[in-house]
Amino acid sequence: MADSGSQDAPAQSPPVHASRAAADARALLRLNNILACISTGAWSMATPFIPLHLAALGASVAVVGAVLGSSGVVPLLISVHAGAVSDQRGPKTVAKASVVLFAVAGLTLASLHSVLAVAVACTLIGVGNIGFAVSPQAIVAAASTPATRVRDYGYYFLWGSVGAVLGPVIGGLAAGRFGYLGAFALVGLLMLPGFAVVACMRDVSTAQRSGASLATAHTFAGRALSQPGVGAILFITFMVACGQQLQQSFYPLYLNKVGLSATLIGIVIAATSLSSILVRSFLSRSVATFGYVPLLLGATALSALSLGITPLMRRFWPLMFVSALMGVSSGFTQPLTMSLAIESVGAQLWGMAIGLRQSVQRLAQVASPVVFGVIITSSGIGSAFFIGALTLAGAIPIMARWAGHLRRTPIASPPAASAATDGTKPSAR
Repeated sequence: MADSGSQDAPAQSPPVHASRAAADARALLRLNNILACISTGAWSMATPFIPLHLAALGASVAVVGAVLGSSGVVPLLISVHAGAVSDQRGPKTVAKASVVLFAVAGLTLASLHSVLAVAVACTLIGVGNIGFAVSPQAIVAAASTPATRVRDYGYYFLWGSVGAVLGPVIGGLAAGRFGYLGAFALVGLLMLPGFAVVACMRDVSTAQRSGASLATAHTFAGRALSQPGVGAILFITFMVACGQQLQQSFYPLYLNKVGLSATLIGIVIAATSLSSILVRSFLSRSVATFGYVPLLLGATALSALSLGITPLMRRFWPLMFVSALMGVSSGFTQPLTMSLAIESVGAQLWGMAIGLRQSVQRLAQVASPVVFGVIITSSGIGSAFFIGALTLAGAIPIMARWAGHLRRTPIASPPAASAATDGTKPSAR
C-alpha cells in the first residue's frame, strides 16, 4: 500500500514545469499583443495622412495611386522569404528588423519632403509591416493550441485594433497642430518602446522545422500551396484585401473632399478600428454560433455594402456609421482568414503559410490602388467605391464555392504549440 501511495502521489500534483510553461506562453502572448498594439498604432498613425501629404506636395490622384501601389511591390516579393526567415531563425529576428524599418520610415517622412521620399518611406513601412504581420502571427501559432488558436488570434487582432484606434486619433491631433510631418515623426518615436518590448520577448520555434531558408523559400511555398484549402483561403484573402485596400487608400481622400478636417478624418478612420475591437471580443462565440465559412462570407458581404454606400454619405455621423461597418467586416475577416491559413498546413509550414497570405495581401495592395486610381481619374472617386462594391459582391458566390475546399479540422500541433495545456515546454532560442 505504501508503494502504491508513493506511485500515486506524483500523479495527484501537476509537474512544476507544466504550470511554468503555461505561464511563459501567456506572458509571451501578452507581450506579443502589446507589440501588435504599438506597431499597428504606428502604422495607422502615418498611413491615413500619406495620401493627403502627397496631395499637399502636388501629386495627382493617379500619382497617389501609383505611389501607394508601387510601395507594395517589394513587400509582395519578400513576403514568402519573411515566412522562411521566421521558420528558420525565429519570429523575434523578424520583429527586430521591422522595428528598425518603421523608425527609418517615420524619420524619412518627417525630414524629406518629396514624392520620391514618400515612395521610399512607404516601401519601408510596407516591408516592416510584413515583418510585423509574420512574426507576431507565428508567435500566436506557436504559443497557442488548436482549441485556443482562433481565440488567441482574436485577442491579437483586437490589440492591433486598439492601436489602430489610437493611431489615427493621435496622428490627426498631431497633424492638426504640427502638420502631417508631426504625425510622421511620432512613428519613429513610437519604435523606442516597440524595440523594448521585442527585447523582452522570448523567441519560440516549432518542434518540426521545415528546413526552409531564403534559398529554398519558393520550394517550400509550393509545398504549402499543395495543401488542401490553402488556394481557397488565399483567393478569399485577396478579394477581401482588395476591398480593404480601396478603403485604406482613398477613403481619407474622400473624407477630405467632403470637407472634414484632419482631426475629424482621424476620428472617422479610428471608428473602423473601434468597431473591429468590439466584434473581435466576440469572435470565438461568433465562430461557435455561425461557423467559420458563413461568418467569413457574411463579413465579406458587409464590406461590399460599406463600400457601396460610401459615396452616398457626406456628413460626419453617417460616415462614422460607414466606418463602423468597415470595421465589423475587417474585425471578422482578418482573424478568420489567418486562423484558416494556419490550420490548413502542418506546424513546420506555419511561417510559410503566413508569408503566402501576406503575399496575396500585398498583391492586392499593389493592384487595388493602381486600378482604382485610374477609375477615380476618369470617373470620380464615388465611382471607384461603387465598382469596388460590385466587384466584391460578385466574388462572394465564387468564394462560397471555393470555401468548400477549406480544411475544417486543424492539423495536430507540435509540442511547442501545446505548452499551455500539456506541460511540454516550447523550444526557446
